[in-house]
Amino acid sequence: MQGHSWGVDSIVPHWMNEKFEISLTDEQVQLTFQAIDELRRDGFLVKDATQKTDNFLVLTPEGKTLVEKQEDPDVHGIRLEQIVVDKELLKGSLEPFNDGNYEQAIFLAYKHIEERVRSYAKADAKDIGVHLITLALHPKDGKLIVPTCKLPAEQEGVYNLFKGAVEFFKNPSSHRTVNYEDRSVALEILAFGDLLLGILATSKVK
Repeated sequence: MQGHSWGVDSIVPHWMNEKFEISLTDEQVQLTFQAIDELRRDGFLVKDATQKTDNFLVLTPEGKTLVEKQEDPDVHGIRLEQIVVDKELLKGSLEPFNDGNYEQAIFLAYKHIEERVRSYAKADAKDIGVHLITLALHPKDGKLIVPTCKLPAEQEGVYNLFKGAVEFFKNPSSHRTVNYEDRSVALEILAFGDLLLGILATSKVK
């Protein structure tokens, strides 16, 4: 907070813009103040009794307990835009991610990866899941090859990366509820999806 008052009017938006390297719009500033009011209403923030105005707030015991439950509060300052490069992947997963719906963000991201593989391989709509990955990237019979793979085992490695991603990150959410509660884990899974799309972008039709 060096260089800033720790009053709410200084934190929002000035310190936030500097800390998180963002530029809040007027609408976002309004929503932030609304969120602060909701935290006060729900008993997590209260006026600082040592100050004369309502501009200075402190955590209640309930608010402190909530903060202490976060193993790594700094991870909440990481934006998905800093992690994911692919614009289409980011577009589809950003809103649910920011809403804390990490399962939906991951499912949509890996659904998009599957769609991108289908497009690159010129496969049919009926080709889905592991069958699609096999059709597109199997080291022997797949339609695509990654030129940087110099040995068949390396192409097999690419195939297994995509196959495992579909099996482990996409398919479970298609059949049951998967509780992704850890924001850092969700970031890592989405970053891995971004990496897969970068690999796929280098692929060529055999």
